[in-house]
Amino acid sequence: MEQPSRQLPVPRLLREWGEACPSELTEAVRARRAAGLSVVDLVTASPHEHGYEFPHAVLEHALLAGLSASHPYRPDARGNARAREAVAAWHGTRSADDVVLTPGSSFAYWALFRLLCEPGDEVLCPAPTYPLFDDLARLAGTSVRSYHLRREAGGRWGIDAEEVAFQLTPRTRVLVVVSPHNPTGTVATEEELTALAAVARRHGLVIVFDEVFREIRHAAARVPRPAECGAALSVTLNGLSKMLSLPGLKAGWMVVEGDAEKRRRLLSAMEYLCDTFLPVNEAVQAAVPELLRAGAGPAAEFAARYRGAMERCVAAWRARGFDAAMPDGGVYLPVPVAVEDAPAAALDLVRAEGVLVHPGELYGFPTPHVVTTVVNADEEAIARAAARLRRAPS
Repeated sequence: MEQPSRQLPVPRLLREWGEACPSELTEAVRARRAAGLSVVDLVTASPHEHGYEFPHAVLEHALLAGLSASHPYRPDARGNARAREAVAAWHGTRSADDVVLTPGSSFAYWALFRLLCEPGDEVLCPAPTYPLFDDLARLAGTSVRSYHLRREAGGRWGIDAEEVAFQLTPRTRVLVVVSPHNPTGTVATEEELTALAAVARRHGLVIVFDEVFREIRHAAARVPRPAECGAALSVTLNGLSKMLSLPGLKAGWMVVEGDAEKRRRLLSAMEYLCDTFLPVNEAVQAAVPELLRAGAGPAAEFAARYRGAMERCVAAWRARGFDAAMPDGGVYLPVPVAVEDAPAAALDLVRAEGVLVHPGELYGFPTPHVVTTVVNADEEAIARAAARLRRAPS
C-alpha cells in the first residue's frame, strides 16, 4: 500500500512572497491604464523616460572596450583591479584593496548584513526611509530597528545621536546612515557624523554609509563621510546608477575604511562571499574606469538638471501654500499635508486626477506626507495634486 506523501510546512518567506498581493494604489494605477486613461507618475518614473540618459555613444564605446578587456576570463572576487583603482581614486581612499565591486547597493547591504550579524541580530536604520531594509535584513536573517529623524525648522530632517543611542539594544550590530537621505534629501553634517561615530565606537558598531545620491546636491556644498569624522569602521556604498543615470548597468562598489585589523577581516570575509557568487558582469567591471573618466561631464549635467527640477517642484508646491522645503540633495521631495488618511488621499488622487504620488506612511513618516520625485517635474500634475490635498499648517 502506497504511503501518503509527507506534507512539509511552507517556509515563511515562500508563504508570504509566493502570492502576488499588489497594493490598492498599484491596482488603481493598473485599472486606470487598462481603461485607456493616463497616469502622470510623480514618484516612480524612470529617469530614461524623462531625458536623464547617459550618452549612448560613450556607453557603447566603454562597454565594447570592456568586453575586449574581459577576455580571457580571469575573475577577481573583489572585482577587476583597474576598476577598483579607478573607484579608489574617485573616492579618495588610500588603496584599491579597500574597494569591493558589487552589482548595486542592494547586494552590498545584504552581504554586509549577512557577514556582520548573527541570526536574530539587528541593524539600526533611519526612519523615515526608503522601504528596502526590512526585506534585505530578513533575507540576511536579521531584523531592522529604527532611529527616528527629526524635522527641524526649515524642513531639514536631522540625526540625533542621543536618539540613535537610545534605540540600541544588545543585539544591534550595524548602524545605517543614508546621505543624501532617501526620501528626505538631508545630507548628514560633520557634527552629526562625528557624534554618530562616537556612538558606534562605544558600542562596537559598523557604520554602513549609503551615498548613492552624492553627486545630486541642491542646498549642500559637500557630503562628508564617517571615515572623515572618526568612525572606527565604516563601509561606503555608491555606484553608477544614480550618478550616471545607469540603473540597468548594475555597477556599484563598497569602500571599507577604518581600523586596519577590522578592515582586513571584513574585506577578507567579503572576498570569500563574493567568490561564491562572482556577482558583477566582467565586461561591465572592465568598463568602470572609462565610465568614471568620461562620466564627469554627464554627472554634473544630471546634477544641474535635477537641481533645477527640484527648485521648480518646491516652488510649485509652495505657491499653493504647502510647506515644501528645498532638500540638501537627492531626487525625492516629501510634502507635509493635512489629511487624516494619506494612503486614501493618494488613492483618490490616482482615481480622480490620474496623478501618482506615494503616501508618507510607505516610508515611515511620523506625520501625514506625500512623497514625489523630481525625475518627472510635471508642474501641471503638481497643481492638480495640490488642488485635492490640504496643506499642513506651518
